Amino acid sequence: MITYSFVVEGEPCPWTSWPKRGPMPPAFARMPVWQEQIRAAFWNKYHSKPLLSGLISLDIEFYRGVPESAPRGPEALQRWMARHIKTKPDRTNYLKAAEDALNGVVFVDDSQVVKGSEIKWYSRPGQPHYPRGYSVFTVTEAEIERILEGGK
Repeated sequence: MITYSFVVEGEPCPWTSWPKRGPMPPAFARMPVWQEQIRAAFWNKYHSKPLLSGLISLDIEFYRGVPESAPRGPEALQRWMARHIKTKPDRTNYLKAAEDALNGVVFVDDSQVVKGSEIKWYSRPGQPHYPRGYSVFTVTEAEIERILEGGK
């Protein structure tokens, strides 16, 4: 069973569409840049590994950066994070952008992803990239028996 784990530094960016009416949303312009950061982080760690062709389990932790306006005391910061994490973008939009970035780089197609988990939270004091954002990726080529049993 093959597992790739890597970290992408920088603010995660959600998948965004632009119906070509009105001005381009800022996230639409940032999305391909973030997707390229994902690819580069994988290539920098794993170089030219063969594409995974089996079933995939994809686990991603998305940590948003903490703005300067956030309180700095630990309890006040925790309350602030719990209140503000409920705002957009949606966790699933981060996932969609990340899956699309991994197509043809880590696995053949994101339709292979049959299992996974993701979390959207803020970078916290003591974490390596605080107060900036970052993401932690774990991609595992899974066996069907383990998927059905609830394992990886």
